Amino acid sequence: MGALMRSIDWSRTPVGPVERWPQSLKTALSILLTQRTACFIFWGPEHVQFYNDAYRPILGTQKHPAAMGQRGVECWPEIWEIIEPMLEAVHAGESTGVNDGLLVIDRHGYLEEGYYNYTFSPIRDESGAIGGVFCVVYDTTQRVIGERRLRTLRDLAAHGSTAKTA
Repeated sequence: MGALMRSIDWSRTPVGPVERWPQSLKTALSILLTQRTACFIFWGPEHVQFYNDAYRPILGTQKHPAAMGQRGVECWPEIWEIIEPMLEAVHAGESTGVNDGLLVIDRHGYLEEGYYNYTFSPIRDESGAIGGVFCVVYDTTQRVIGERRLRTLRDLAAHGSTAKTA
């Protein structure tokens, strides 16, 4: 992702040229790029997106690599109404999070259900204001769907002894 970031003409984005980036953004990016967990940053009022290698599978083939430097609302129109209130809370100084939250996203050219644990935390800039949002994401889809399948099988088994027909 570092190579992808270096290849972008950031002066054409709302965050502007790299030479003008605040130290707080550079520091947050150095943390982001070394994380082994899926993470991304939304920076500035337009929520310009940066992400690490572990986040690429969540974006899928439909969104990566265009998502790098893209405004959050442009990358995530299908879930923006879900995450925007959380982002507003972060800009008010709160950390927010969801466990096993359903997000129906377009990762491969079609909408698919996915379940995620994710947190949004404020990143303060040099003035002490909130300059960005740091998000850590865990894909829990396999576990959630697996548990749902087990519940269905358990329910079927519980009713199997009283069934009159197949």
